[in-house]
Amino acid sequence: MTLYQKSLDNLLVVTQSPSSPGTGWSAVSNLQTAINNARSSAKPLQLLPGVYLTSQILVDTASGGGNRLELFAEQGTVTVRLSAAAPYLLDVNNVPDVVVRGINFDGNNQTINGSGNAGLIRFDGSSTTDFIFSGCNVSNSMATGVVAVNNARGRIADNRISNCGIGIFAIDCQVFIENNGLSTLNDNGICVWTSTVGGNGSVVSGNTVNWVDNASGGTGQYGNGILVYRAGNVKISENNVFNTKFSAIRLNAANNGHVVNNYCWNMREVAIFIEAPGAGENLSGGIISGNNIDTAGLGISVANSGLYGDGTADRCVVSSNNIINITNNAIPYPDGSTSLTTGRGITVETNAIVTNNVISLTAGAAIGLGVNNAAKDIMATGNLINNCPMGIAYSTNNSASSILVSSNIVRGYRDISNVSDPNYPISGAIVSYIFDGSSFQRDKNGGSPNTDYGNATQTSSGPLTVGMNRANP
Repeated sequence: MTLYQKSLDNLLVVTQSPSSPGTGWSAVSNLQTAINNARSSAKPLQLLPGVYLTSQILVDTASGGGNRLELFAEQGTVTVRLSAAAPYLLDVNNVPDVVVRGINFDGNNQTINGSGNAGLIRFDGSSTTDFIFSGCNVSNSMATGVVAVNNARGRIADNRISNCGIGIFAIDCQVFIENNGLSTLNDNGICVWTSTVGGNGSVVSGNTVNWVDNASGGTGQYGNGILVYRAGNVKISENNVFNTKFSAIRLNAANNGHVVNNYCWNMREVAIFIEAPGAGENLSGGIISGNNIDTAGLGISVANSGLYGDGTADRCVVSSNNIINITNNAIPYPDGSTSLTTGRGITVETNAIVTNNVISLTAGAAIGLGVNNAAKDIMATGNLINNCPMGIAYSTNNSASSILVSSNIVRGYRDISNVSDPNYPISGAIVSYIFDGSSFQRDKNGGSPNTDYGNATQTSSGPLTVGMNRANP
């Protein structure tokens, strides 16, 4: 088959045929040449139906007169397939205003041997501004499906991405990632990263992510639906995330993140994980609100207080989330060890508000306030807890301070007063608990149970101020 191009008044058209399609058609050596010709003539390029087998295609300032590219096809009619190992299939390098729409890009499971953040489709460089990649299918990439790097800026929307290592990866770029469908991914769904902690402003909205493995192992670096690392001011909203080996949504050292109105189902580890992972990698100002979480090893975790060489996660609000079916799940790690999730609905440590959430059917505490000495300035108010064995558990460590528990309803908890009962460690409406290095357990008062404040009038005890709650076993 030979490629032929035809120039119209405002369009360049390409097809492939065993012989010339007729008057006005001229043969071109490959798809790269046709793209260069379209750019040089400042015309959009339309690919007519067919499967186009090609090597790598580069759009840069040294080709096509340095002009922008508009490449399109009638959606679902054209496949551009990588013919052999290459650093990419399509790379846009420092060319602004590029539009690519309606094309199926097939990596053909060829080796992607590019350095750095390799991907089948790449948008690279600070002059790659206002790009639009939409209505395309991207599949069978041994690396990432779509990559944006080095301060590129644009929109990745309305695409279908499947059978890739990572679906979409944006690093040091402000990108709007909207209404994409991603499935069957080896390591992560959507990643928004920056090289250092700082503002970013990307939006991840309306996407569906389904079936994410952690083929590269790790303890949470892989296996996530949406992963934001160091990038601040990122909005993650109205996404549907299903079937992930680790988290549906994970924010590490990502300040002022908004995680709102997402639906998360069937996560083996923490559904929404807000974390300050290391010294100097703090997280502040997160809002986690309006999310629906069903079936996970832990619902929402806001973790780390700067005590053990990690960072500090603070100033976070966890509100109006609906959480159900939280279980103890075994998480295998690369060294052969296994960790068991705690089955808690929500857990926070420092400078956090937990309010107006509905939590049902957890294996552990519905709400955990603090972890031993990591417990400071925490409020739990106005939450509705149903059929959880332990309602609200709080730390009474000597270093814990200022924990307020008020105006909550706890119904259907385990009411156990015998400390020898095997279910005692996970029981009570509003009780203190400790972490013993492997599990969270209700405190004891010698051989007696600790105080349950589920129906206490307003009172203070140690770090706890409590009152106006209602509890019914």
